[in-house]
Amino acid sequence: MKHYKIPFNKPSFVGTEQAYIAEAIRLGQVSGDGYFTQKCSVFFETEIGCRKALLTTSCTHALEMSALLLDLQPGDEVIVPSFTFVSTANAFALHGAKIVFADIRPDTLNMDEAQLEKLITPRTRAIVPVHYAGVGCEMNAIMEIAARRGLRVIEDNAHGLFGKYHGQYLGTFGPMATLSFHETKNFFFLLPFDLNRFPIHIYHI
Repeated sequence: MKHYKIPFNKPSFVGTEQAYIAEAIRLGQVSGDGYFTQKCSVFFETEIGCRKALLTTSCTHALEMSALLLDLQPGDEVIVPSFTFVSTANAFALHGAKIVFADIRPDTLNMDEAQLEKLITPRTRAIVPVHYAGVGCEMNAIMEIAARRGLRVIEDNAHGLFGKYHGQYLGTFGPMATLSFHETKNFFFLLPFDLNRFPIHIYHI
């Protein structure tokens, strides 16, 4: 009897990867924040329309940076879905937040927006919706609740790069969002693109 291997995921390649790697080596900076980092940032700012795109070493680290920017204090609460990767909760727990788990919807496996109001307390600081498997959370309802209750929304969009909710890109609703380039994640456009279309403008602050 033959043994078959069913891969969990199979990364796609467009044929330019080795050329870009060689170019990065030729330019002499492969550790980050170099030529291709800048191109990638400009690409996202241009295509998605976000104010600023910053690259980190992982989506987990991006979530941890968002927790730092919240300046969480012990006892502060952050609402996350009950069904997600551990990093979504750990990023905020590491900085002293109490994690409050929201039930998920059976139709989308996303955070159930109808459960949010009863989970919010005077110590709640943020809501972290996760767009599971590229399916957008009900962001209109979540953003309305957050605005009315004075809360920050941090989108964990590791699964939804270039996905949209009512015509708007996932990851552009809240003041902060995180993305992932991990090979197990979804990309919602597969057309090859030319990074040379996007000139780099570096601003020193």
